[in-house]
Amino acid sequence: MGIMDIYEVELCRRGRCEQQDARFVAAGDADEAAYKVTGEYLHSEGERRKVRLRVRRLGNGSPPPKLFYAA
Repeated sequence: MGIMDIYEVELCRRGRCEQQDARFVAAGDADEAAYKVTGEYLHSEGERRKVRLRVRRLGNGSPPPKLFYAA
């Protein structure tokens, strides 16, 4: 087991992400955080209207949020 970070995972509906629906998980990367919340593997490329999650690593110097899309 490697180093784990805390990720904020926001569920998105109809292309809009709501912070009130956010969940916080410990994971090795954004892909693992998305899987832990949804239980399925999502794509990091796709159409804007099909966005399902926004995943953001918490802490100083964090990269921009990563979007995940439905297949």
